[in-house]
Amino acid sequence: MSAKLASPRDLFLQLLAQMLWTERMLAFEILPELHTQVKSESLAALVEEHLGQTHQHVARVESAFRTLGAEPASGRSAPLAGAKDQHQEVAAQITDPRLADLFHAGAAMQTEHLELAGYRLLLELAETLERDEVARLLEENSKEEREALERLQKLSFDLRPGG
Repeated sequence: MSAKLASPRDLFLQLLAQMLWTERMLAFEILPELHTQVKSESLAALVEEHLGQTHQHVARVESAFRTLGAEPASGRSAPLAGAKDQHQEVAAQITDPRLADLFHAGAAMQTEHLELAGYRLLLELAETLERDEVARLLEENSKEEREALERLQKLSFDLRPGG
């Protein structure tokens, strides 16, 4: 049986742990693998750039834990795990490289939306806890996620078959 979440801090730490797991999975597994799969030079460049940012996201989330006087802990994110499994299953069936790149970009956009929703809730809780220094760290990550999403959205038009 898991521990009860009795306070905003308890919930915040649990959600922060899930975000740390998400960012670590993206930085050390998902984005490096994606980078090897994409054929579009512009998509590969975007993935590579965001991979560098994601390493910084990990560092900022770890710093948020330390700022709160807690050891960085990682807790599995079921939504990201499910998205990763779904992506692998569908990507393995796609034979057209251009179509595969469009699918990869769409999956990346889904991940950005997932991260943005998570950061939004964490920012609300940081505000509730009156932890402005933690909010600044998380807002920087959120800003970079929004920018990555915007770039993916623009790029996806160019990746369409026949586009």
